[in-house]
Amino acid sequence: MFAEQVRTALLAAWLIVSAVILPVLAAPFVLPPNTIFSLAPQCQWKAKYGRECVLCGMTTSFILISEGRLNAALHRNRASVPLYAALVWNECVAVWYAWGGLRQTWEQARRRRPRLQMEEFSCKS
Repeated sequence: MFAEQVRTALLAAWLIVSAVILPVLAAPFVLPPNTIFSLAPQCQWKAKYGRECVLCGMTTSFILISEGRLNAALHRNRASVPLYAALVWNECVAVWYAWGGLRQTWEQARRRRPRLQMEEFSCKS
């Protein structure tokens, strides 16, 4: 019983995180780069110590990847292309899993729905 609750909680958390990641991946296709840069937080490590952190350049890299400029993205941050690929793969799996769950729920609801009997609508004379 407890293991099933943990599994359900982890699945719910994964789907929620995946739902949050989806707009991050879609933003470069919808918004202009200047808008994305204004929405992205400033790197506190860079502001405090004057050096780039491990994730510095990731926003620029994701924009470059969405434009198809993989070499420029790799130059900005080497981890960007593998991370982007992993996030896209995660989104595909999450959508597939959620779609399968929705389809299963719809089928179960359809089976539980009472069927109308033809004799209920026949004319009685």
